[in-house]
Amino acid sequence: MKKEKKDKIREIWADIQQGFKAVAPMLLSHHPPCERYENHTINIGKFRLCIGCFIGYPSALLTIILTKILYDHKSFNLIPILIIGIIFSLAQLLSLTSITEKKSVKIIQKFLMGTGSGFIIIFLYLTINLPEIFKLIVVFICISILIIPIGILHYRTSSRTCENCEIKEISGKCPIDYSF
Repeated sequence: MKKEKKDKIREIWADIQQGFKAVAPMLLSHHPPCERYENHTINIGKFRLCIGCFIGYPSALLTIILTKILYDHKSFNLIPILIIGIIFSLAQLLSLTSITEKKSVKIIQKFLMGTGSGFIIIFLYLTINLPEIFKLIVVFICISILIIPIGILHYRTSSRTCENCEIKEISGKCPIDYSF
C-alpha cells in the first residue's frame, strides 16, 4: 500500500514538473515560444523575455521614481510632464503599422510607452489633492482603465496570429494555441 502511494505521489509530482516545464517560458515571456513571436521577445542568456514587459515596465517605474525624487513643489511645472507623457505614450499607435516588426523599433517604442506612462502616472499622483491612500486608488483605477485597450489589442493580435498559423495544424508542433 505504501509503495502504491509513493508511486502515485511520484506520478503526480512528475505531472506537475512536466506542466511547469511547459508553462515556465510563459512566465518571463507571455508570448508562445514560436517563430511567429520572435519579434516580440529578446533573449538574454537562456531567458526569453517579452520586449514590452522587460523594457516598458522598468522604464515606467524608473520614470516615476526619478520624477518623484527630483520633484520640487515650488519650481516644478507638471504640465510639460503630462504633455511629454501623452506624446511618448502615443508610440502605441506605431503598433498599427508594420514599422514595429523591426525589433529595434519595437524596443524604442516600448521604452517611449513606458516612459510616457510613467510621466502620466506621476502627474496624476502629484496633482491629485487627496490623502495618500486615495491617490493610490485613483492612480490604480486610471492604470487599469489604460491597460484595457492594450490588453484587447494584444488579445486580438495573438488570436489572429494563432488562428492563421499553419504550424498548429501539425499535431504536437504548436507549443501553445492562443486562438481561444
